[in-house]
Amino acid sequence: MTKCNIYDKSLRFSRATYGMLALIAFLIQSPLLVLFTSFIMLFGSFSVKLNIPYNFHALIFKKKSKVLKKEMGELNFACGMGGSVLLLSFLLFYFEKFVNLGWGLVLIMSLLMFLASFAGVCVGSLVYVGFKKVFRR
Repeated sequence: MTKCNIYDKSLRFSRATYGMLALIAFLIQSPLLVLFTSFIMLFGSFSVKLNIPYNFHALIFKKKSKVLKKEMGELNFACGMGGSVLLLSFLLFYFEKFVNLGWGLVLIMSLLMFLASFAGVCVGSLVYVGFKKVFRR
């Protein structure tokens, strides 16, 4: 897989931003904010150049952040998986089926995004590594 240079603090900032948006959506019970968050996460899953919070932070604090080598597939998968779960939550709200499950998913995703931001443990990246090991066999 292709590796790219990623600013560590900018990546953590983008994950914290997504987590904050999801938490605010949960607290004010706003399905449209869930939809907005899922769309910006899904845009960011196509390329790091489309990741709005990452690019905003990198533009301002580029010189103060440590550069890491990460696989593009890992970053894209993690962001896409989070955005897909939030989009699924919005669809549960829209069709008024299992609304409580949808809000539970939003809360879990916000907590997982905060875990990835503050502790550096991204569950999406761990799932990607697991899939990669399984499908290599």
